[in-house]
Amino acid sequence: MTVEPHLLPLSQLSSDMVDSAVAAAAATSGSAPLVSQDDMDLNKPSDMASGSSLEGHQRQMEQSIMTLERSGYRLRSINVPSRSILLGFDSSVCASDEIAIPTQLSEPVEPATEHPAVVHAIVGTFALDMFSYVLVVTDSRCRGTIAGSQIYEATAVAALPLSSSCAKAAFANMLRSVRKAGPGKRDSTPQSGDEGSDSSNLESALAASESVPKADGSTKPISAASLGWISPQFTKLFGRARTGSTSSTVGATPSPAEPSSSILAEEHLESPGEMSHTEEELTKTSSSIRRMEDRVLEEISRLFGDTGMLFSYSYDLTRSLQGKDGQMLASSGAPLALVADVDYWFNHHLQQSLMASGNVEWAVPMIQGSIQTAICEVPGGTSFQVCVLSRRNRRRIGMRYERRGANEQGHVANFVETEQVLSVAASGQQAHYASFVQTRGSIPFFWKQPPAGLHPAPVVLKSDDENAAVCAAHLQREIGRSGRQVLINLVEHKGREAVLGSKYASLVGQCVADELVDACMIRYIPWDFHHETRGMHYERLELLLEQLQREISNMGYHWRVGEQVLTKQSGVFRVNCMDCLDRTNVVQSAIARSVLNEQLVRLGVHVAPERGLAAYQGLEAMLNSLWANNGDYISRQYAGTMAMKGDFTRTGKRNFSGMMNDASYSLARLWISTFRDYFSQSVLDFILGNQKASDVFRTIIDLRSREPDYALQLSRAREAAVEASTAIVVHDGECVLLACIVHTPMALNTLKVRETADAVMVLTDRAVYICSYDYQLEKVSRFQRIELESMHTVQHGAYITDTLAPHSLDQARNHGVVLYFATVETQSDIKVALPSQPAEGAIASTPAEDLSPKVEGSISTQTTADPGDPAEERSASPNAAAAAAAAATSRKSFIACKLASEVQVVMQSVVPSSGTSVLVSLARLGALEGQSPELLAECVCSAIQSAKSRAGQVDASQFIVESPIISAATAKQSTSLVDKVSNRLYKALWV
Repeated sequence: MTVEPHLLPLSQLSSDMVDSAVAAAAATSGSAPLVSQDDMDLNKPSDMASGSSLEGHQRQMEQSIMTLERSGYRLRSINVPSRSILLGFDSSVCASDEIAIPTQLSEPVEPATEHPAVVHAIVGTFALDMFSYVLVVTDSRCRGTIAGSQIYEATAVAALPLSSSCAKAAFANMLRSVRKAGPGKRDSTPQSGDEGSDSSNLESALAASESVPKADGSTKPISAASLGWISPQFTKLFGRARTGSTSSTVGATPSPAEPSSSILAEEHLESPGEMSHTEEELTKTSSSIRRMEDRVLEEISRLFGDTGMLFSYSYDLTRSLQGKDGQMLASSGAPLALVADVDYWFNHHLQQSLMASGNVEWAVPMIQGSIQTAICEVPGGTSFQVCVLSRRNRRRIGMRYERRGANEQGHVANFVETEQVLSVAASGQQAHYASFVQTRGSIPFFWKQPPAGLHPAPVVLKSDDENAAVCAAHLQREIGRSGRQVLINLVEHKGREAVLGSKYASLVGQCVADELVDACMIRYIPWDFHHETRGMHYERLELLLEQLQREISNMGYHWRVGEQVLTKQSGVFRVNCMDCLDRTNVVQSAIARSVLNEQLVRLGVHVAPERGLAAYQGLEAMLNSLWANNGDYISRQYAGTMAMKGDFTRTGKRNFSGMMNDASYSLARLWISTFRDYFSQSVLDFILGNQKASDVFRTIIDLRSREPDYALQLSRAREAAVEASTAIVVHDGECVLLACIVHTPMALNTLKVRETADAVMVLTDRAVYICSYDYQLEKVSRFQRIELESMHTVQHGAYITDTLAPHSLDQARNHGVVLYFATVETQSDIKVALPSQPAEGAIASTPAEDLSPKVEGSISTQTTADPGDPAEERSASPNAAAAAAAAATSRKSFIACKLASEVQVVMQSVVPSSGTSVLVSLARLGALEGQSPELLAECVCSAIQSAKSRAGQVDASQFIVESPIISAATAKQSTSLVDKVSNRLYKALWV
């Protein structure tokens, strides 16, 4: 008769049961044990930090008390009360070894406040357009333990502006949120010894903060109530520009750009009568920026508070047990930031200010993933814990349709390392730990899947050689990290997925044939999951397990007793489907069950190995639940819904109810991928340091995200466009003085611009070329050449062509150049006929009115020969022909060019130093590329004037005119009623 284990959820586990179920493991060195038996208890937090002899600055900081001071936010450690850190309003980071006396503000934050805010971890700092922020965890819950170290999940965060003008209101708002759960209280699973240790430290720290020495030596009780006062106008205060000066302190976060006039206009909100029309427009722009910034903050709060952000104070979550490479299971108190793997350290970029300033002990590495734990007690004194821990790789992290395939470095989308950890201990014995790691990730080559419908067709990108290179790079990296790779490809062999499956197989074969990877370290196994399990016959998964049984035995697993490693895992199963979610999770859970059965037999726990885990009904149900929950977490992080096929993962059976759930999840994923993922992806890239704040705001306008290397790829493409354009259109013997990227209608006498189409402006010593470039065909589609001799005026100024985005109303970012010249139809230099009509729907037919005195006569559409007129009639009268020619040369025309506001490329000719060479190359001018379009427009006009002065006479006082091309007011007046209504609707829905 077999003995069935009694399964106990963590919430029902008493301390007595824990003490009898789990034993400790000591270090195996010849010296005295570094860890006591109680410390290594599987279900108690480790006290190594409190018992360590390390100095405070060498120890990991845990919870801290936050107070508001005149110069910033002060955080004082609870586990090391002598340590504090000041996050200044000037973005500086300053640590202290003594308890600092807070400088009281002139007004209290909130009289009813009884406790300061308790911060569980500093997530990091970041800067948006208006303010810099510090992001802190204000609430968390315990999700389980590994090797005696508690693992927490962040459940609430707060973004506090580093601004003295709005810090009071933001801090008071955070206090109100924190106070609802009580000071220092965690939404955690009750753990023996947890509440007592934390509460005692918290009480002592609060006691220290409530008595501050006076000048006469006596003590004065203080609380958070004496720190400030809630502003009655929180919204207005939050919108004001920060007054703190920029600091050059080491580790300071990048401060926002210098306050522009749109931000400074906020200072006049209290006296609207004194504002001019321009200031009023700028105030509206600033208000829009605030709304967009609030939405970014809301998404960041959701990301860190509701998507499985895990952290620990003593256990390195970024590495598997085998990946720790000799590290202790639990930290001896040293900062985890010194040993964390940056590939899985999710908030690594946000904590650069702490790292750069040397305050590594305050940095708490976080991972995005899932941890699921359950404890099984076997009568007779043996207990074990099963933990399923998943960590998402951050190198190409993203949302479902927004990130597919690999990037140029070989990092793939949705790459997740899942570790199943078995912890076994009997009374009076050392704890045994058995770890088995599997990985999942997108198919490693260039491909995409546009979000169109429920089942969009995937598209393979780039050439076979390029795809083979990135596939090899990915496989080489994983072989170096984990050893032999068993690639299990679950995509369909027929239908829309077949193109990816066949390409994957051919690329793996090409990598082996070209010796890009070692053939002995790769095995490719295609298994059409949907075909094999059609008709809900999921029991056919046993066929796959039989095929993998030899690999499972040869691969082994990591096994250690305390700190002594007995065996190592010699490879890894890399499983993938299309999303690497539903089918992948089912297969990985089946493999994990097989491995767990072998581990229990090896460790002497399994009393009926011939029956497998089915001998213990409760154990199999528990394991199924762990893996189903794990799949749900990863699916929510990548696709926004629970995992499909969860009914089989939980129960081992497929049913009609599960199929209906899957259908609803498919519809939900379609909605999420269409209306939310693009913005979530952009915020993710911003948090990871792949994008700037302006890119996030642009996403709200464009309704699409961009790849992390978008700027680099666009820069390369635009550089190639400049080089190709100059090579094709520039006449022999001309020297390129300046070339840059512009947006232009490519038509005369119109100002309407499509900013989605690039053009190249090339200035030589004789002419200006405007080239429309086709990136798909990689050639110049058409161009115009304007002789410098025919040019009589150039204008630069604000060029507002869009009123939807707040940044589109910023004059510094929206600047352009207008070239005025005499049109001569018979001019031999014009290689392409100029259009006879201006573009339809132009915002304005002429430039700003204040320029009209500079240009004589009215500016009309260029007159060209009518195709219907017979050539004989046009040349019949010499006098008429002469009159027509004279009229043509007297007409004036203009062409408008708006300078690209992002990823600008500026180049000029570089003459070789050797006089014998006639080759002339182009070089980039990085100093100009980093300048604003406003300054670049001035440089372009000056260069044109200088080139024209060398070619002939020019009136310097009249040639360059600085005047708005299209002002914000003119652009708004020209906006149709339909556009205005759609704009308001757009802001209501998206902004």
